[in-house]
Amino acid sequence: MTPPRIFVSAGDVSGDVHGANLIRAILAARPDAQIAGLGGPRMAEAGARLLADTSWFGIIGVGPLLGSFWRYAHLLGRADRFLATWRPDVAVTIDCPGFHFLLGSRLRARRIPTLWYIPPQLWAWAPWRVRKLARRFTRVACVLPHEEEFFREAGVPVRFVGHPVIDHLRGLALDEGFIASLRARPGERLVALMPGSRRQEVGPILARQLAAARAILARHKDCRFVVPLAEPRHRAWDEPAVAASGLPVRIVVGKTHEVERAADLALVASGTATLELAFYGTPMAVFYNVTWTQWHLVGRWLVRTPYLSLPNALAGRRIVPEFIRQRPLGPAEMAEVMRLLEDEGARREVRDALAAVRHRIERSGSSRSAAREVLGLIGMPIPSPPRWRPTFAM
Repeated sequence: MTPPRIFVSAGDVSGDVHGANLIRAILAARPDAQIAGLGGPRMAEAGARLLADTSWFGIIGVGPLLGSFWRYAHLLGRADRFLATWRPDVAVTIDCPGFHFLLGSRLRARRIPTLWYIPPQLWAWAPWRVRKLARRFTRVACVLPHEEEFFREAGVPVRFVGHPVIDHLRGLALDEGFIASLRARPGERLVALMPGSRRQEVGPILARQLAAARAILARHKDCRFVVPLAEPRHRAWDEPAVAASGLPVRIVVGKTHEVERAADLALVASGTATLELAFYGTPMAVFYNVTWTQWHLVGRWLVRTPYLSLPNALAGRRIVPEFIRQRPLGPAEMAEVMRLLEDEGARREVRDALAAVRHRIERSGSSRSAAREVLGLIGMPIPSPPRWRPTFAM
């Protein structure tokens, strides 16, 4: 049997983590598989031969995307040349829609069956793009239960495989000694500030989180604050703002999950981290980085859901505060944050709601299920694209 060639492409830190878990699951089923692609150090460690480190991806918004256009174009050309010579049997894209819609076009033009694992949240904004996805991708492995019906109704072959974050977190051995060190004495409140791993968002979001921390500290002098970073290189993004704030904020690297479990409250940027906090049952307030101009010129016309944060979207109601606009929190918004820190009844309600959210996305063996979807595409014939449709606009 010829060893299968599998191309895997992921962007940002969470994509690298999920890509690594997927690669391990593929190799467990097919130890002879040859895997190459785009990703980060975790995917390389799992067994992928990387063309480039794309963990700097995670771009959101038209402005930042245009600013990185030439990097995108160079990387896309490099990947396309590799696809032409290596000829993978199947390809997988993980999240990162800005780049993967373009890459998916090249994969389709080269008639390579392609699975989009962790697809873009088209149900939340600009849902008409599902037609573009259907033209370029062979199948979708979705990780949120309500996505399955959305894609199926649009005619996209899809399967719900469960969210890989659950299996990943369940398999971690946390550093209990470090968790104990986060509080100087029992009963001390601990607040996590988590501005995310997208460089263009960290500054504005962290500034708002630090302002909220200042208001919390004014009422709770014994409160401790911590910023957990996924990688050492993120220090350059966070340390200047933390130092300038004058607040007693501790920065730690590589202990994100310990902080998520230990915290009484997390002020967190939108993304996978909100589901990690849901896993640990940690109350949170979710921050976005949308300017007045972005919202009124673009966002209000594209958003098609009343709830943007994943915990609220999965619950179908507002269980945690979500702050979309790029502005300091007002008195009413700070009152919501304080309530999650001070009101034990409110905290208990949020924890119960987060447990229900976790139950909705929990499915044992998510990465294994996704790996079966990948291997099932090997050998699938892909028809030639229409000649009248440009290969970057399929």
